Amino acid sequence: MGKSYKYSDGTVPDICIIGAGYSGLTAGIQLKRELNLNSFTIFDENHDIGGTWLVNNYPGCACDVPSHLYSWSFELNPDWTETFSSSSEILTYMKRVVRKYELYGNIKLNTMVKSIIWNDSTLKWHVKTYNKVVKKEEERVFDIVMTGTGLLRTPKYPKEFETFKGTMIHSAEWDPTINLEDKIVGVVGSGSSAIQIIPSIASKVKELHCFQRKPAYVNERPQKTYSTLTKLLFRYIPPLMWFCRLFYFIYFELFRKFFDDGSWANNYGTTYSSKFLKQQIPDNEKLQKQLTPSFKYGCKRVLFHNDYYPTLNLSHVHLHTEKIIQIDGNKISCGDGTSQRIDVLILATGFEYRDYFDPLKVVGKDSIDVVQTWKENAPSGYLGIISNSMPNQFVLLGPTTALGHNSVVYMVECQVHFMITVLKEMMRRNAKCVLLKKETEDSYMEEVKSAMEKTVWVTGNCGSWYADTKGRITALWPYTCYEYWKRTKNVDFNHFEFF
Repeated sequence: MGKSYKYSDGTVPDICIIGAGYSGLTAGIQLKRELNLNSFTIFDENHDIGGTWLVNNYPGCACDVPSHLYSWSFELNPDWTETFSSSSEILTYMKRVVRKYELYGNIKLNTMVKSIIWNDSTLKWHVKTYNKVVKKEEERVFDIVMTGTGLLRTPKYPKEFETFKGTMIHSAEWDPTINLEDKIVGVVGSGSSAIQIIPSIASKVKELHCFQRKPAYVNERPQKTYSTLTKLLFRYIPPLMWFCRLFYFIYFELFRKFFDDGSWANNYGTTYSSKFLKQQIPDNEKLQKQLTPSFKYGCKRVLFHNDYYPTLNLSHVHLHTEKIIQIDGNKISCGDGTSQRIDVLILATGFEYRDYFDPLKVVGKDSIDVVQTWKENAPSGYLGIISNSMPNQFVLLGPTTALGHNSVVYMVECQVHFMITVLKEMMRRNAKCVLLKKETEDSYMEEVKSAMEKTVWVTGNCGSWYADTKGRITALWPYTCYEYWKRTKNVDFNHFEFF
């Protein structure tokens, strides 16, 4: 553990951390490691830690970032079984690290944070929670709040499926007791969840009907199983693990260039993906056409899978590309006049991501309703971590920090380092409050907006989840991860007011 940090009177800040996924856990671990602080509580509404990797356990669920990169830099794991690990293996890794740092004692599970309200007079946050087991509300007061709720947490249920009368499940709320054997199954969606589910269940079902709104660009997934020898070498020669991690980091950093509109890399990405599609299903030109995107490469998230295209080419698997126009009982009708009875419908329709924090109520300084304000005027903050409207609050994976090319775990570590640095400065100055200057936030958001206009995320015209209802892109970081590291490594305290 690091040096102990305290205020001059010997006290330490009482810290609330919302979420026990990668973000919240990183914050908790680093508070212990870097500040030797134990005065924090992590709240999570689920029955265990893990966040995304606890909730998402659908067939084929895995990460599309190599495990040696999608892990904590201070807890490299020599025992990953393959390049891209399953959700269950990632969750096992996270639990092991949490036990190592004795973090369970700081975590309150089955506890939903309903609201956080800033008090301008006392300079503290009033946090209201609800324990789902004992069904009881409680309110506590904290000096600091860190939100690690993430973007992809609330399943999106399109309204048109409300009338479906058969068995229906969402990929993010998977029910393993549902029997798919010899059933006519439908999957709605063509994003990262859908392309993992479809190949994983195809051999079990009688018929599989895939309803696609827009096709995605899919690249080869270089999946390899690590041998026992390789894992032993990683364990006993740790620099090999670091080299492996560094290799993947540089590889994916170079991939960032593919999202610059008009660049040679973007053109190459289109060519490569098209070639991969034709190699996978060489004798089915009709299906090739249906699976070829009409928008620019990278505008929507680029996907990685080796079995998705061949699965769609199987005789009992059918791709529907026309718009769904009617649902009658368990029958789905499309715009081309076809109708199909479905026994089990799987919605791989993503998440309600546009409303940061929602359904959590956030009231900042001057009684600002942050959720509503961000909904109307677009989310805003400095480096996606701190906002003028929310003193003493740090957001992990907030606005402008999601990625289309690398590991968000790396981004979270950078954000936590930034946060730890600010907390150290608060205690050094004996300051009870830190407030970001409005001009710093506005200047940063204008810079990001300008940088984003040069990317296919803005120019690609694909209707991706990255954009809000007004077409604004505030979710993604427009530069490299190395650039983010530089900006968060050394904090300019002139951007803040301490009092």
